Amino acid sequence: MDQSEISDAPRAVTSIWPPVVLLVFAIAVLIVAWGYPAVAARFPVMVAVAMILLVILDIWSRTKLPGAAAVDAFGGTDFRRREMMHNPTFANQAECVGWIAGAFALMATVGILAASPIFAAAYVRLRGKRSLGVAALVGLGVLAFQVGVFEWALDYELYRGLLFTKGGVSAW
Repeated sequence: MDQSEISDAPRAVTSIWPPVVLLVFAIAVLIVAWGYPAVAARFPVMVAVAMILLVILDIWSRTKLPGAAAVDAFGGTDFRRREMMHNPTFANQAECVGWIAGAFALMATVGILAASPIFAAAYVRLRGKRSLGVAALVGLGVLAFQVGVFEWALDYELYRGLLFTKGGVSAW
């Protein structure tokens, strides 16, 4: 991609607004997660806090504030970098946010243990355009990792979701 194609990147993508939308989403997730029971809130709170921190760095790197160039150099966030030499559309960005929202909705309804392998397999199949067998292997690998690390090694019961939690939706 040459310099003219880089400067043709849509302003909706290169502006500060995509990370601001993600920041609002992460804050909403954090607020909702605080209402969960302590054990169920751990994972969504960790993800939301990590997302907030990363989004703040992204916003900072897109500004002219002091230190923005250092954040940009360390994080490689500039659209003129070799790693970002593509011209993402707003629809592509929105689709990525949709995948994240879908993952959170799936986790809320069926739990982390079931949602993570389903999400991983669906993403590999639909976005990665891999075979159904490869997608299934990825999903099974994620499931095996979660069960092995969290359920067995750490003896930590992952959130089971509204459908599989005692009281279900009424517990909310």
